[in-house]
Amino acid sequence: MDTTVEKLQKLHSSVQKLESALQGVWSGIDELGDDEHFSDLQQKAKQYKKKKQPSNENMEELSVLVEEFENSMGEIPEDGTVVIDFEDAISELIEWVKNNNPK
Repeated sequence: MDTTVEKLQKLHSSVQKLESALQGVWSGIDELGDDEHFSDLQQKAKQYKKKKQPSNENMEELSVLVEEFENSMGEIPEDGTVVIDFEDAISELIEWVKNNNPK
């Protein structure tokens, strides 16, 4: 059976992977933000929604997808600060358990 320290170390490793994954996600988002075609699609979707143009199924779908994309993106932590703080807290907890765990 895993000990508490082993479980904390496993969690710590997962948090490190999360931090790396978040960096990759934001790099991808930055690259996408520099993509002219994607920016044009976002602009068209926003204009369609704002101007209440005649119903266009294709543009309506694009508008919904862009809105979902932006809302979902808003849920992603903007930097790794929260993850780094969590990683540090886990490290400190591991050390405490190692130093204060009766053998």
